[in-house]
Amino acid sequence: MIIARWFTRRRYFRFSRHIAGAIRRRLVRAIGLFVVLFVIHVVVMMVAEGFGLGDAVWLTITTATTVGYGDISAETTIGRTATTLCMYVFGIFLLAQIATDVFDYRALQRDRRRRGQLEWRNMKDHLLVINVPAEHPEAYLTRLVADVRNTPELADIPVQLLTTSFPDGLPAPLVNEGVTHYTAVAENTESLRTANVGTARHIVIIAGESNDPRTDALTYDILSRIDEIRTRAGIVVEAVDDGNRQRLLDAGASTVVRPVRAYPEIVVRALIEPGTERVLENLFTHEADRLARFDAEFVGLRWRDVVSQFMQGGAGLPMGYVDDNGVHTNPSPDSLCSGKGIITLIKDASDLTREAVEACLRKCAA
Repeated sequence: MIIARWFTRRRYFRFSRHIAGAIRRRLVRAIGLFVVLFVIHVVVMMVAEGFGLGDAVWLTITTATTVGYGDISAETTIGRTATTLCMYVFGIFLLAQIATDVFDYRALQRDRRRRGQLEWRNMKDHLLVINVPAEHPEAYLTRLVADVRNTPELADIPVQLLTTSFPDGLPAPLVNEGVTHYTAVAENTESLRTANVGTARHIVIIAGESNDPRTDALTYDILSRIDEIRTRAGIVVEAVDDGNRQRLLDAGASTVVRPVRAYPEIVVRALIEPGTERVLENLFTHEADRLARFDAEFVGLRWRDVVSQFMQGGAGLPMGYVDDNGVHTNPSPDSLCSGKGIITLIKDASDLTREAVEACLRKCAA
């Protein structure tokens, strides 16, 4: 019965031998046994062969590592027997097993880290992105990280993801940008702790489903858990339903933005220049402000005069102009401009007409 149980345990152990805990335990046992054999051999060499401590240790090391330096060797029967049993039979085998287990353990740790299964203990002052879009997450994150790297204030900041979307490892474009990740659900306090929420500089909470208002409830839950952990990070969150904006702000969010999947740059603007995201959001809707184009020809006008005259005449804020070469946005104030159209920022309720725009341009030329 005892032998049968031993073989059964060995069979089960074979299935788990590559688990980190099993490798670690096996490594500790092998090192312990090797140290015992090492000490025994050193003592025998000192007693039976009359070697000093240094020579005994030297002979043991060269024998165990199969170097066989050859300057000294055991000559007595007891010494040779000890060398054969302690080193040749067991010691060399144990040292090889130790080396193999060390390599296996490191390889397993690298694989687990690649899959996001290990905590990044030294992560701090980082940008933590919680959750990813349900559709095309790689494309969205690639653009988001690219804009982060192109922003001087965030160019060198470590970026970490907390998501379950990449259990087999991050895509190459993200890895090349130095992005790390931890694979876990965000609606769990321990997962947030492991992702180093408390030491983050910025936190972004992405709405997984950009068209499902129920996603805001998950965002609210994450915010409440972050509040329990305590963090000094600024928190930018996405809200699907505008009616939930204030609730999310009350829950601890610093800035709330709409999920605009085509322009992840809005999130980056909200991180470093809070408030600018509202201006950008308004440009995508007709709820407050909008950009309008008016076809009107003009020649040799200084851009600062155009802006000043439009503002005084209630024709909005000129953002650019159009000529045969295309669209020119935000020209320098002293540049001379000629074109066939003006793009101006106006209120949605504005009844600005082409005639009013032409009148402003004529006043600039006067």
